[in-house]
Amino acid sequence: MSALAKLMVLLGKKVTGSDLVYNKELEGLIEWGVDVWAGHQPDKLADAELVVYTAAVPDTDPELTFAREHGIPAVVRHHFLGEIAKDFGSVIAVSGTHGKTTTTGMLAGIFEAAGEAYTAHIGGNIPNSGNLIYKGYDYFITEACEYKKSMLSLSPDIAVILNVEPDHPDTYDNIGELYKSFEEFIAKAKGSAVVNRDCGYYKTLKGKYNNLVTYGIGEDARIKAESITEYKNGYYGFVISADGSPVTKIRLSVPGHHNVYNALAAYAAAMLCGLSAEAIKKGIESFTGMERRFEIKGKMNKALVVVDYAHHPTEIKAVIDTAKSFRPSRILAVFQPHTYSRTKQLYNEFLSCFEKADKLYIFKEYPARETPEMGKTALDLYKGLRARKPCQYFGDIISLAKAISSQAAEGDIVLILGAGDIALLGELLLTTGR
Repeated sequence: MSALAKLMVLLGKKVTGSDLVYNKELEGLIEWGVDVWAGHQPDKLADAELVVYTAAVPDTDPELTFAREHGIPAVVRHHFLGEIAKDFGSVIAVSGTHGKTTTTGMLAGIFEAAGEAYTAHIGGNIPNSGNLIYKGYDYFITEACEYKKSMLSLSPDIAVILNVEPDHPDTYDNIGELYKSFEEFIAKAKGSAVVNRDCGYYKTLKGKYNNLVTYGIGEDARIKAESITEYKNGYYGFVISADGSPVTKIRLSVPGHHNVYNALAAYAAAMLCGLSAEAIKKGIESFTGMERRFEIKGKMNKALVVVDYAHHPTEIKAVIDTAKSFRPSRILAVFQPHTYSRTKQLYNEFLSCFEKADKLYIFKEYPARETPEMGKTALDLYKGLRARKPCQYFGDIISLAKAISSQAAEGDIVLILGAGDIALLGELLLTTGR
């Protein structure tokens, strides 16, 4: 939402906006000259020509209600995004349950290195660049989220599918419905679809598509990572081959084996746009990560403090594995569940995804758009986890920070995991740790 607001400012539009609470994104928009506020102020919409709202906003929202009662056109964000995308020469839409933001950031680095006229609309912030990079209209690189089937508002030239797992039970009743939406997304691609050959979804594809470009580590992928080595703790290098022939060597500047897959997806999409292997290599290797994606905040008690957006069991496992590759003394994992319905649907997976953590702290849930009757709470999750490993529950962030500060020691990694406001803990630990 904030990236689209910035794009509208650059296009000379007068932009206003609101969020439930004051936060970093609102603060950033103020610097862009946007009139923003926390809470509800419907009267401020009186002169609006168009209202754009996120799909997470309920129909009862006072500002949305005001717009409809006063005849002000209101469109959901993904429809607005779809219309904006039509103004660009080529559209690359990055979809999937995990890795969208990182892969989109990598693609921005590649197109920057290639000197292309591109705009990148990203679901997270690149340090020193933000979540919108506006360099022209030849290419539009954007994330395509499956929540509320948002991705189907786009008809991209290149559709990227990183992986497909259940993550939004309030949108899809079963895995079949989820898979069907991604098949529809592939069918909407005007050019090619880049698909992870190694993920379970690929094996279920029912449509016969002639425009698939596969990537992966397995034998049959068209774009493949070979000779994968850990060149230093947590960081990987590999050779990219295309159709069986080596193309270039890559050394990632972001940690985690899962980023090999993200880099392959970015390579495949950029290759389809005709970018050189040299530019792609330079762009991938210069990419040093996104905020809240294994973001190293600093040290507290000589323990490394890392913040990550991981809120799905698969993501949590990947982050803990990455932390493990740093060879720490211990991993102290802090997790804030995000939405009640996800916690309920993936409850058993959450119980097992923290196995490699040495200590676990569960913080009260971030409900987002939901109410408790829609699923399970953080306290429910804590009760299931405490029988498996050392685990503590906290309902306030100050007590949580004090507990971690007293228990973390030299050589430990403190992992702060979740998509809610738990990221504030990272700043708090660095200021309060002894």
